[in-house]
Amino acid sequence: MTDEKEKSDLTLEEVQDRLNEISSRLARLEELIERVGPGLDEVSQSARVIREGFEFYDGMVKLMTKFTKAERLESQFGDLKKDDISWRIIQILDNSRPLNISQITAAVRAERGTASRRIVRDRVNSLVGRGILKVIEDEDDRARYFALEKEK
Repeated sequence: MTDEKEKSDLTLEEVQDRLNEISSRLARLEELIERVGPGLDEVSQSARVIREGFEFYDGMVKLMTKFTKAERLESQFGDLKKDDISWRIIQILDNSRPLNISQITAAVRAERGTASRRIVRDRVNSLVGRGILKVIEDEDDRARYFALEKEK
């Protein structure tokens, strides 16, 4: 039962890594079968079909990763893209570790060209109030970091 629980807790990236590993092992198996003997054509074809199936599944996993948490939040809240700064903040935090206001401001500026620290702070506080972002306190209680709230 624990094994099943651990498998279901895998991230899409971990699933993708495992699929890549399986695909490369199957490719090596195909090579070995071809070396062993030409009489094993049926086995070789089966291994090829299995590998192609894994590669297809891997492509689906890659496609799913493009539907990011930010996109899922947009579909849940419906109005996040209307405010460019808020949407950029969400996208930035979706693709990074928790960040403080200064780091978020620098990242928003890098993407948009302009953004004041005060406006970014206001948007972050608004997103926290709406339950989209969460505050992560630092050990010394001076620094506050922000991350996307876990999905409900």
